[in-house]
Amino acid sequence: MLLRCLLLSVLFVAISSFVLPASELDNCAPPNGTDHQMHWWQCSTGPVQFLNATPYDSTGTKYEYPIHLSKPIVVKTQIINPTNTYVKPNLRNTVNLWKYGGWAGCTWSSIPTLGLLKDLSACDHGVPCPVRPGNQELDVTIDFTQFEQIISLLKDNQPYQLEYMLHDNQSGDDSCMMVQAWAYLQ
Repeated sequence: MLLRCLLLSVLFVAISSFVLPASELDNCAPPNGTDHQMHWWQCSTGPVQFLNATPYDSTGTKYEYPIHLSKPIVVKTQIINPTNTYVKPNLRNTVNLWKYGGWAGCTWSSIPTLGLLKDLSACDHGVPCPVRPGNQELDVTIDFTQFEQIISLLKDNQPYQLEYMLHDNQSGDDSCMMVQAWAYLQ
């Protein structure tokens, strides 16, 4: 009986620390300087190369950091597209999200998106199509406002990691950008 009570107590503490943490970031330094600036890198080998990524407000005219996930965000990217023109319906988009800190310590933990951000038409979800070959600015709009189910899983004033993947069904080309940013929900 004592063993059962002890196991139930441990289980309760583990569950409550996952569900109801006092502050997930109390003992964690902001990852990669995200308290001051967006951190990004290319997570694919090409053929499209990302040279820069900068967050702007929903109008695309004013630099904005931290970002606001409750409003559309324009990420101005500079790319080199050496080969193909990417168009609807072939250009597809998948977004994966992670939160930082919490019960697992100062690490990134995947946030379930319930398949809502998988294999979307990129041209209908923020990529200005067609994307032609050449060195160019590509202003990508990221808009979570239509995905309230996902926004409701997030906490305000936290760092998040976003993997933005593009796949062209016609050419088989893949491109990917990983972004770490501090985000507000209000």
